[in-house]
Amino acid sequence: MRLSFADGLFWLSVACCAIAQTFIIRSVQSTRNAPEPVAAVPRSRHSVEMLWAVLPALALAVLLAFTWRAIHSRADRTGARSQVVSARM
Repeated sequence: MRLSFADGLFWLSVACCAIAQTFIIRSVQSTRNAPEPVAAVPRSRHSVEMLWAVLPALALAVLLAFTWRAIHSRADRTGARSQVVSARM
């Protein structure tokens, strides 16, 4: 299977998104182990913070799935046209 430029760019963006989301979730988890803040500063709830870290990850996963499908549906149409044109010649 030959990897096209679009496929390579897609997988590079998937890797960047996965690395970024990993660091975001790790930072949210590490605040749980942080020392108690000063009484004047309210402490956020861990579940809400985790929700705000996971929701963008899910949205990115859906967006990347639609992008993958669009890239390959376009490639399939282009490939089908080139085969038809070459068959006519």
